[in-house]
Amino acid sequence: MKKSLVIFTALWGLSSAFSSYAEEEKMKDKLTDQQRMNIAQDFANKQDWRSVFEIMQPLALEGNVQAQGNLGMLYNLGRGVEKNKEKAYWWFSEAAEMGSIRAINNLAMMYYSGDYVKKDIPQAIKLFETTAKAKDLDAMMMLAEIYLKQKDETKSFEWVKKAADLENPDARLRLGIYYEKGIGTSMNKPLAALIYREILVSNGMPNEIKQVAEQRLRNLY
Repeated sequence: MKKSLVIFTALWGLSSAFSSYAEEEKMKDKLTDQQRMNIAQDFANKQDWRSVFEIMQPLALEGNVQAQGNLGMLYNLGRGVEKNKEKAYWWFSEAAEMGSIRAINNLAMMYYSGDYVKKDIPQAIKLFETTAKAKDLDAMMMLAEIYLKQKDETKSFEWVKKAADLENPDARLRLGIYYEKGIGTSMNKPLAALIYREILVSNGMPNEIKQVAEQRLRNLY
């Protein structure tokens, strides 16, 4: 009798374990994509990249665009998984096809630096212009940098001006410098000084930007 009781108890415990596991799996199924992304963010804040990867991979396979871009970045950096540039490029491409601005920018950076793919600056510019036209500030600033290195100061100025008009702090400072030095536009030191003063009184402007603006304003006078 005791033996039967032990067997019954053991079977009941096993049944409970399966029941708990099944309920846990059901709970996972009930979570929305955003809730799963939020959980992944919590793991990322703790630098638990393996757990982030384990959430991102199934989400990406299910077609979640944000997860596809994030999975590409995990492969690109080797976080939570072995670094794999080929898979990074593949997942960035998947997300980019669905219109992900971040994924398009990441592809552009790979072409710009020759990371996994053959270096192709015209292709990088084409991709950055796609997202810049959608008012992505990172792409605008990258285009300004690329064109400046290519000695096309006029185009560099154009993108800095567009980013500055959208209140990008770095672009505002650069715009002042471009006017101060006559980069891609006519030299206009009074206008440069005005921009530096506006930076100094702007709320929310990063301190490092204000410090540079203050120093350049002093040098003007």
